[in-house]
Amino acid sequence: MSASPVIQSVADFYNHLAVSDACRLEKRLYKKQFYEYGQLNATDKKAFVEDIAHIEWRYTLKPATINIPRFEDEHREYLEIAILQVTLNQGKRHKRIADIMQKAVPYPLLIVMAWAHDGGESLALNAADKRINRADSNKIVVETVYDTGWLNLARLAPWQQAFLADFQLTQFPFSNILAFYQAITQRIVALNCAQHTGRYAVAAATNGGSTNRLAALRQLDQLQQERGELRNKLSKEKNLGTQVQLNTRVKQLSDRIEATKQTL
Repeated sequence: MSASPVIQSVADFYNHLAVSDACRLEKRLYKKQFYEYGQLNATDKKAFVEDIAHIEWRYTLKPATINIPRFEDEHREYLEIAILQVTLNQGKRHKRIADIMQKAVPYPLLIVMAWAHDGGESLALNAADKRINRADSNKIVVETVYDTGWLNLARLAPWQQAFLADFQLTQFPFSNILAFYQAITQRIVALNCAQHTGRYAVAAATNGGSTNRLAALRQLDQLQQERGELRNKLSKEKNLGTQVQLNTRVKQLSDRIEATKQTL
């Protein structure tokens, strides 16, 4: 068995990603292109202006640049995949920035967020399912958004190392662009499951593996939020009878959380 690649920088990530030179674009994009298109409010514009150092369209994956056919049906158009790098000055609002960019671009994006800080370099990957708007075929609706959260490349957990080792384009299916892009989202779902289980494993494509895991992750987030709110109430509650009731409910939620983790 070969050793896992050493990925300690964003440059290492791209080297391991192994995108063909034929896909290379390296075109600078401007913030104004995104926040004018999205009709953003003042808070979102502030995030773009203050947080983003620069945006680069690094690669385009399409039939003309990579040996992979496009995918089209009445609901979806997966004609190409753009890989964008967004270099940030700070990392607090990266998900909001990625959401805005996903809505602004009508085709599949893999957004690589890069952030250099005192502890080294971190990256976050973001992707999104998109479909044609039935009311207006010229518009695209963003459905599910997938985000890895920040991966500190100097302090990777074992499951994060496994995810990055598995995130290589040569390991993705080349049957069509939709299947290729779904391989990206399946790996992000697997990473998010591993945050709870400590084990990185991509679900089988059959029997709705990734879809079921995504539903379980959403349920887990909801249960953990509810438990957190109850624990906060419990810390302030003075009545003994109410404390007992809240403790019982917290225990029930904890049991459900553990049971849900077993399904990931």
